[in-house]
Parts: sequence; C-alpha cells; structure tokens
Amino acid sequence: MTTISIKTDIISKVFLLTSCLTGFAGMMHCDAQSIIGKWKQISGKMYCTPDAVKNSHGHLQEVMDMPKVDAVDEFKSDHTLTETITTGSTKTINSGTWTMSGKTVTITITGHPPMSGIVSDTDNTLVYTVEMPKSEHMQVIKRQWTYSKV
Repeated sequence: MTTISIKTDIISKVFLLTSCLTGFAGMMHCDAQSIIGKWKQISGKMYCTPDAVKNSHGHLQEVMDMPKVDAVDEFKSDHTLTETITTGSTKTINSGTWTMSGKTVTITITGHPPMSGIVSDTDNTLVYTVEMPKSEHMQVIKRQWTYSKV
C-alpha cells in the first residue's frame, strides 16, 4: 500500500510541476518581439488649439492631415532603430534606439526628443503621439502618425 501511495504522490507532484511550468511559459510572452521589423507610415495628423482654429479665418481645422511622406521605421532585435524618410528626391536616414513596455514603444532618435507610440492589439498598427510643448504662440498641440507593419 505504501508503494502505491508513493507512486501516486510522485505522479501528483510531477503533474503539478508540469502544470506550473506550462502556465509560466504562457506568461513569459515577450511583447517586444511584435515590434521587430519594418513599419511604414500610412498617415499623419495635426491637432490645433481651438483659439488657433478660431483666429485662422478658415485656414486651420481642429484636426488636419499632415503632408504625406514616405517614412519607414525599422526596429531591430538589438533595440536599435533606423528611420528612413523620403520626400520627393530627398532621402533622410536617422538612427536611434527603442524600448518597449507592454504595448507602449518609446523611440529615441539622435537630435530629437523621445517619442512614444502604442502598438495595436493585433500587432500590425503603431500610433505615435507627440504632445507639443505649450506656449502662447502654439497652434499645433499634438501630432500623431500611424504606421502599419510591412
């Protein structure tokens, strides 16, 4: 009877250990892997202050499309980033770094302030939002760019 009890006890412990390890393996999903790859800009918007819209005599709206540019951000697994922007015949390549916490990615490009974005739940859309510093002459209070995974 002791042999059966010991075997049952060992089988129970192995089952419990296996269940725990399987559960922890599911929790160790790394969101940072979803950002790696190339992302192409599909749109950009500017958000203007209500006073700027009111005083613009119809030239500004609360939300305006930004001029279309061909921009691609490439996130690499070593947490570096290459941003390529093509406007007409001019191509600009910038480099930087990135970090990710949950679905929020923060990029730092040399010579520019850090910028944060949110990756969609489907991992194929990235929306950067930049709040503009407040000043009495500020017309644009926020800029937002939407990227799609290539």
